[in-house]
Amino acid sequence: MPLPSSGPLSSSQVATEFGVSQVDISLENLGTKLDTPITAGDPVTLPDDFYGQGGSVPTVTTSAPTSVTSTSMTLNGNVTNQGASSVTNRGFYFGTNANYASNTKTQVGSGTGTYTLAKTGLTAGTTYYATAYAINTQGEARGSTVSQGTTGGTATSGSAMRYGTTDNLSIANRIISPSTEEPTTGIRLTHSSTFTMNIWLKVGWTAALNSQGRHQFLWGVSANAANPNYSTNVYNNNWRLYYDEHLNRLNISFLGLQSNGSNSYKQNFWWLHKTGAGNAAQQTGLGTSYWTNTNRGDVNDNDFSMLTITYNGSMSTSNLKCYWNANDIGAAYYGSGQNSGTPVADTDQARLQVLLGTSYSGTGTGDQGAGYSGGNGNTYIDQYSLWDSALSSTAVSDLYNEGEGGTISTTEQPEGLIVYYSFDSTSQDTNPKHSRIIWPDPDTNSGLGKMYLSGSSDFGSGTNTVNG
Repeated sequence: MPLPSSGPLSSSQVATEFGVSQVDISLENLGTKLDTPITAGDPVTLPDDFYGQGGSVPTVTTSAPTSVTSTSMTLNGNVTNQGASSVTNRGFYFGTNANYASNTKTQVGSGTGTYTLAKTGLTAGTTYYATAYAINTQGEARGSTVSQGTTGGTATSGSAMRYGTTDNLSIANRIISPSTEEPTTGIRLTHSSTFTMNIWLKVGWTAALNSQGRHQFLWGVSANAANPNYSTNVYNNNWRLYYDEHLNRLNISFLGLQSNGSNSYKQNFWWLHKTGAGNAAQQTGLGTSYWTNTNRGDVNDNDFSMLTITYNGSMSTSNLKCYWNANDIGAAYYGSGQNSGTPVADTDQARLQVLLGTSYSGTGTGDQGAGYSGGNGNTYIDQYSLWDSALSSTAVSDLYNEGEGGTISTTEQPEGLIVYYSFDSTSQDTNPKHSRIIWPDPDTNSGLGKMYLSGSSDFGSGTNTVNG
């Protein structure tokens, strides 16, 4: 137990406190810790730093499991500080329960430093939880609990659901892969990049969105750091795709900084109620009514639409296309795009990804505050992919697959695919709630690419997926 704060102090108490033999204790040396000499019979007040590490348990961390297969994985822990006394027992709690105390406890030696534990005989397609622990005379310390699923197993369809709120500025339910989870530098898109972004949506926002924030953001990629001109990361390499219900427009834009530090943007948009043969009202199936959960336009059997943006280096109509269920919805409004200045093509900063929310924050860095404007109803997103080229109409049709989707391989990364999230059951974890990326392979990428679902946002299943 801890040393008493007052009263007599014996060498046996000190020995017990620090986990050493009583013969190694000399109270004569205590005077070196005091400002005045010790006088026999006088009370002694110990300074705050007398204990040093005394009274403290060890410091231990849990790292993501490695060498993950369908039936095995390696657990990783690190005792970074022994605390009051030597670590006599260290190891892991491991099992299928999110609560560490319900899992099996296994010792892996003693002392400080890194340590591992190979686990075999696991079940394919199952989520496991690992918690590193370390024990000294003061008690047991535990690191965070990390989750990791084994590969394989029978996958069932899944999606990610952004929980709606009437508070347009709320980030409580955001869906974000922060810049610290950047899975590949391939997502460091600039205004002159070439790429294709593809998502499936089951719209949940209502006609009241117009008076509850107006904008429903759909996808974004951005650098994390706050712009020197602001207190947020806005105009720091922000790609954003969003729907403006007030004007019934689908907008795409890039916000960045010029070499002189001033703001710059590139943007364009499509009128979704534009009529005439080959135009958006016809190609989307929305007609002249605005896009809401009561008018989702042309959808598949589960009420999902596939939305595809291809971008070939500029916002001009010859280099920018939008497809709805693999149908080209017609030319964007500005023939050459609407452009202000020339942003610096910055590929040095790691990028975050946001689904169904802004790629920039209301205050602070992107990792801290991105993800507002998530809509006033529960919207589902599925099969998000990003490609390093402007896909042809034929390739977009292949992704659509007559409304079934599911054509992106999960066993071999397709050429040109930058990132892919399927949100299926084998990629879902609950502590904290996130979806593992499919490509790049997280097992060869330190587990990076996690897409976190905050607050009341959750995974969808069954008819709330593209093909469930």
